[in-house]
Amino acid sequence: MSDGESSSSSHQTDNNNKFLCQRYESSEDEDQRLKRREKNRVAAQKSRKRQMHKADLLHDTCEYLEQRNRKLKKEVDSLCEEQRLLTDALSEHEPSCPIMHCSTCTSTSTSLSVQPGDMATRSV
Repeated sequence: MSDGESSSSSHQTDNNNKFLCQRYESSEDEDQRLKRREKNRVAAQKSRKRQMHKADLLHDTCEYLEQRNRKLKKEVDSLCEEQRLLTDALSEHEPSCPIMHCSTCTSTSTSLSVQPGDMATRSV
């Protein structure tokens, strides 16, 4: 082998080594890139799962609150009806009530007796 052939051969070997090194480095880079992508994919799945869980909780809470609201509205309606019935009963009773129309009652007994305004206040 001459000097020219030896030099050319060593140059070719250097190029081959560089190519192999680049290939090895790019293979490592590719492995790291794939690992990052997998890690990112897992993190995205976890995030979506957390979001779904949070949405499910909000949905359950919303259903519970709507049901409670309906129940409370029924209770309000029932109490309003009871108030109306008691007010009507009081209105029917007032004209014939001997306590409310007692003209001979003393101030002491008047202070102990029930006044019409007191009953209306209590029934509200």
